[in-house]
Amino acid sequence: MRIIFITGSYPPDTCGVGDYAYRLAQALQACGMTVDIVSQKNWNLKNSLILVSHLNTYKSDIIHIQYPTVGYGYGLAPQAISLLRRCVVTLHEVSQAHVLRRLSLYPFTIRSSHVIFTSSHEQRYALRWAPWLRNRSSIIPIGSNIAAIHVNEKVERKEIVYFGLIRPNKGLEDVLQLASLIKENHKPFSIRIIGKLHPDSMEYFNKLRLQTKTLPVHWCIGLTDYETADLLSHAEMAYVPYPDGVSERRGSLLALLANGVTVITTRGAQTPPTMEGVVIFVQNPQETLTLAEEIFSDKGLRKRYSAKSRAYAENFEWSRIASRHVEIYKRLVSMSQ
Repeated sequence: MRIIFITGSYPPDTCGVGDYAYRLAQALQACGMTVDIVSQKNWNLKNSLILVSHLNTYKSDIIHIQYPTVGYGYGLAPQAISLLRRCVVTLHEVSQAHVLRRLSLYPFTIRSSHVIFTSSHEQRYALRWAPWLRNRSSIIPIGSNIAAIHVNEKVERKEIVYFGLIRPNKGLEDVLQLASLIKENHKPFSIRIIGKLHPDSMEYFNKLRLQTKTLPVHWCIGLTDYETADLLSHAEMAYVPYPDGVSERRGSLLALLANGVTVITTRGAQTPPTMEGVVIFVQNPQETLTLAEEIFSDKGLRKRYSAKSRAYAENFEWSRIASRHVEIYKRLVSMSQ
């Protein structure tokens, strides 16, 4: 079976959905699928006919659009393609999208053969304004874009890790407040911030770097995926205070869990009940500091949470995610014959 992925971003572009497309393509190929990637810079509406003509040169069984991505910008070519060709569409962001972005999702609901959502919350939200998708949509969670590396024994370092994209509204302000509390209270902890820069966030990054000059903060920016995985595999504790709460749509969380890290985070409307007892919920940096002392003083506690993290992450392995996609592809192909 031959699949065409349409994605506005693809490695080495900095985009979580682009990274997802790359990992899913690899997993599908491991299942025996042939996957071609269509990714370019120009996604304006008038270019859509050229794109459709280009797609017609492929003898594909399925066209699968990943949306949104950084690379699409405000271009509407993906929407036009979904109206001109029967496609599968994965909508990675619905409930958190800007109102204009949500309006731009409507074309995907009209002729798409199937729509995939990344969580039950996202599907329920979309069905409120597009109930006709009920019988042609599915939920397939995302996986971690960072591999899991198993180490026999983690070397004890009193280091708290933050991992994620470096941009506003990712909770980094709370992480820096935790660093200030560590310094003010003379605690023997340090913070390591691991991530990639969002293309539009250089000024924001420089501002944060300036604030941390006298704080116990180490920045690790722009590492390779292997270097990132290596750091996460040796980390024992992470603080990722998502402003809107943790959910299964957080690839950074899945990477931490897969590497057996004890995760302290925040609860939100999209937080599933299954995360209870897997991660530790807090409301503010002060509470995090108190917990850090408890966690670092109890090796058994860290081991228990590490085991729970790895077990939970197994539900999001790429082989499982790819198998779910293959089931949908085969069903659609059989229906079209």
